[in-house]
Amino acid sequence: MTEAITIQPSRLRVASLHLIWLSLELVFPVLYVTSIHSATHIGAPFKAFFAAIAVFTAVAALRTCRTVWRIFQVEGDWKVTIGPERFAWISALPCFGLPLDVALSDVEKAVRLETATTDTDDCMAVATTFELHLTDGRVLPFRHETAGIDPHRVFSALSGHGVPYSLWTQDRTNGSTDTSKVLERTY
Repeated sequence: MTEAITIQPSRLRVASLHLIWLSLELVFPVLYVTSIHSATHIGAPFKAFFAAIAVFTAVAALRTCRTVWRIFQVEGDWKVTIGPERFAWISALPCFGLPLDVALSDVEKAVRLETATTDTDDCMAVATTFELHLTDGRVLPFRHETAGIDPHRVFSALSGHGVPYSLWTQDRTNGSTDTSKVLERTY
């Protein structure tokens, strides 16, 4: 018999990715205020251009700051409990598919899909999607940013309770001849 597993991250861990983005978004406004605005050798049109970028990134930083504030102020916790018969995933912030409380026998499989695409600059970009397939045909997608807990960590714990977990890749880059999904690994 497999024993119950509980995954419960701290609020700081849930907010960590947002805090990294916040620090990156604050770089240009601080640089503009401390260096560009007072520089006499930079012309007015360039200062206006840099000011617009600084305002744009400052607005993005305020939005991220609001998200971080919500994470620290919201009631409740992020918690995953995997028992011998039940699977429960609770999120303090509302997001698609959560909270989830189902019988472990209702979980058909867990899938991580890495899709390679070509962006506008002809560079390859890889998007990762986590999906939980239920026996009733529903497919619940999870994103790390909204779930609060890394789905890979949760799905790896599910595989220890008999739920198949696999990594699939898909090549949708320009010039690819086969865009079907390919099984890479089973956890």
